[in-house]
Amino acid sequence: MAFEHRGFRVAVDVVPDEADVQWQCRAEIHGVEGRTVGVELPGVELAIPKLKIDVLMALSMVEHRAVTSIDEWHAEHLEAV
Repeated sequence: MAFEHRGFRVAVDVVPDEADVQWQCRAEIHGVEGRTVGVELPGVELAIPKLKIDVLMALSMVEHRAVTSIDEWHAEHLEAV
């Protein structure tokens, strides 16, 4: 799944681990518009127990962390200008 937020494209992937006990969640964040083009933020990686969290909640958690990372980047690099 992918979405865009404030000039960044976020690609999210959630898969079960080899033992099928955790969700392995990852988000890659790349700038695609305006002044973010060429900017690559550190990815978000989470391991979430499957017994406690369903796949949709795991996706939501990774998306939320990615959006927070983008908002922090904007606060540091663009809004200070």
